[in-house]
Amino acid sequence: MHRPFLLFLLLLSHAAGQGVLTRAIDIRTLPYERSLEKLPADLEATIGFVESSGTVFVQDDSAGTHLHFKPTRSDLRAGDKVRIKGLSVPGLYLPGLDVTELQILGHGPPPAPVKATYDDLATGRFHYQRVTVEGLGRTLTPLDENRSLLRLALGSRVIEVRVDSPRESAPSLVDARLRITALAAGSINDRRQLVLPYLRVTGWEDVIVIEAPRALASLPEMPLGNLLRFGAPDEASQRVRVRGTILAAFADGRLFLRSYEQTAGSEGPPARVAKTLGVRLITPALLSAGETVEVAGFPTMDRFSATLADAEVISSTAATPDTLADAMPQEVLPKRIFSGDHDCDLISLRASIADTYRSSSGIELRLRLDDFSIQAILPLPVATMPEIGSTVLVTGICQVESSTDKGFRSQPERATLLLRDASDLRVLQAPGFWTARRLAMATALLGAVILLGLIWITLLRRQVAKQSTALRERIAHEAALEERQRIAREFHDTLEQELAGLSLRLDAATTRPLEDKARSLLDASRHLVSRIQSEARNLVADLRTNPDESADLSAALRELAARSPVHDHPALQVHVEEPIPPLPAHVVHHLRMMAQEAVTNALKHAQASEITIGLRVEDARLRLSIQDNGRGLNAAATQGTPGHFGCMGMRERCLRIHAEVAWQSQPGQGTTVTVTLPLNLKPELRVHG
Repeated sequence: MHRPFLLFLLLLSHAAGQGVLTRAIDIRTLPYERSLEKLPADLEATIGFVESSGTVFVQDDSAGTHLHFKPTRSDLRAGDKVRIKGLSVPGLYLPGLDVTELQILGHGPPPAPVKATYDDLATGRFHYQRVTVEGLGRTLTPLDENRSLLRLALGSRVIEVRVDSPRESAPSLVDARLRITALAAGSINDRRQLVLPYLRVTGWEDVIVIEAPRALASLPEMPLGNLLRFGAPDEASQRVRVRGTILAAFADGRLFLRSYEQTAGSEGPPARVAKTLGVRLITPALLSAGETVEVAGFPTMDRFSATLADAEVISSTAATPDTLADAMPQEVLPKRIFSGDHDCDLISLRASIADTYRSSSGIELRLRLDDFSIQAILPLPVATMPEIGSTVLVTGICQVESSTDKGFRSQPERATLLLRDASDLRVLQAPGFWTARRLAMATALLGAVILLGLIWITLLRRQVAKQSTALRERIAHEAALEERQRIAREFHDTLEQELAGLSLRLDAATTRPLEDKARSLLDASRHLVSRIQSEARNLVADLRTNPDESADLSAALRELAARSPVHDHPALQVHVEEPIPPLPAHVVHHLRMMAQEAVTNALKHAQASEITIGLRVEDARLRLSIQDNGRGLNAAATQGTPGHFGCMGMRERCLRIHAEVAWQSQPGQGTTVTVTLPLNLKPELRVHG
């Protein structure tokens, strides 16, 4: 109770603001954007057609429109007089109404139909209105279980008539003159365009037979070459009967016939001329080349020649030697194909295969004929295909696909050969070994070999370069080792021996009576020589050590502290935070020498009384620190001064092992030397010896 009241209020509000639509023409002519505004409508009309899906088509004296119900109604029928209230909707093609209220006022005849042509239907002039058309029945087939599809010829155009009744209850309609009263409708795309018009009919009572169809036996027999010629009967659109010998019969219902006619020449006896015709059967039949058939169908113009459409076989006669001879192919020259004389004829010609490929129609061949090419279609299945480049004899139906006008004359532009089966393709000469495809394959193979060769050469060069670099590095490494051992031998045989001799002389001198001052000086000299001997031996040992071997830095620092001149003084201490990873021997050597230089500087220049050597690993870095409590270090002294190159040497050693060194010092507060070595460097970056 509340919903109709609310809808009525909605209609009143729309009516107050925009006016109520009261005629079908007002709804039909609404622009698309306006129809979306749900404009109110209130009109009286007569139902002309009821769709089973719930859509109802109505007309008044101005035009027609369509109605939609939610929920659908089953109590409406054609001829009902109704009053409709609703809101506009755009529809698929033209606007209609969403019904909010419908009242049946009475019942009478459906709306009077208007006479329409095919152009009226194609342009949508009477869309969704009752129309009447007159035409010739072409075919009648089932659409689904309870509906039928009648194809109706309106002049030269054919339109579909969809009838909501089964085919079995229909009268004889094929080749009959018909008057049909129907609803004009059609297929609509998503752009609101009418793609294909068709007619909707409720039952066979709306299909009136004006002129009954003629019996097949009484149809006029027409020569194959006379279809659609000037001077033919006025009723050329009605069925005719033809007779001919079958040239080819395809599974899709295409049939090609040939017959011979006697023509009188200007000179000499009458000539026997072959005429051909293409036929499209409604239902394919099992027919063979050489059989003689009678066929009834509707003459129509195909792409270049007249054809018989929507045809059916009246009778057929088995092939005889004479009819088989009449069905033999005619061998023609390539240029005669484009004369048009052999359209729909069975011909044979010599050509070479330029290319082949598979399509939905079968195997398509591109044939080269002298200076032009033609396409041939071979139906599936095909056991084997000739090679490209083969010379073949091709037999098939010549069919003109397109034509061009030259003056008042139409000339074939493109033609196709329709082969019947694989036997229509016979190889006359196989291609030479070096066909275009094989040459292309050989070229591609040669290119691939060259490319692989270039890749192999590039990889080989890279490998040789890599091995050469490794060999040079190994030779340089071995040369460095040899040089280190040579220097070690020279040190041992010269400097160390001389120091040993000097030490013996000093020892002998101490056995003699000396003054205290001289003895003290002699003892100091002996200690200095001993220390120089120790350093010389350490240097020789370092030179003889393989730089690629690992060494223990912790042990090296403790040994440094043990050999220090303050070894008996607790002021020199070594603090190691284990674990310390093994390092290459040459790295340990450089770190130990930098620690020794820092200790020497603290003792000699800073006059330190406490020295601490620290070693730890932090954040993947090795940190070596030497801290003293001496008088400090001037920052300029780390850059090197005349006669003092210790700090400069420490920097050079750091560069060789990719480490960093830093000095922190305050006057009178001591100095801290820190050496930082990354532990994640690649091994080859550290091997500098």
